[in-house]
Amino acid sequence: MKITKTKAKREDWDKVRSWNYKLTHFSPKMSVVYAELDGDHGEVKTKEAERIYYILEGKGEFTIDGSTTQVQRDDVITVPPNTTYDYKPTGDETLKVLLFMELWDN
Repeated sequence: MKITKTKAKREDWDKVRSWNYKLTHFSPKMSVVYAELDGDHGEVKTKEAERIYYILEGKGEFTIDGSTTQVQRDDVITVPPNTTYDYKPTGDETLKVLLFMELWDN
């Protein structure tokens, strides 16, 4: 199955631009989200599934359950289930990430 960017659900807020590629044919249903951040994402909490981020471009930091980790291009970072976290770019460069998560039904 192919999902083009024009078929992805666009969701933007503050300094975040994102495209949600919904994989409703998977079991369990999932989303692959491409996001570009020029500022703070905003604190969120995972549900029952772990989230996996691949850093495509830029440098940033993730604060997961109160602990901060620096990230850069080609890093992978995981966020455990039922965990509060936030992330943002560091420096002037846009942080571009690819996120694998439970279905985001926006």
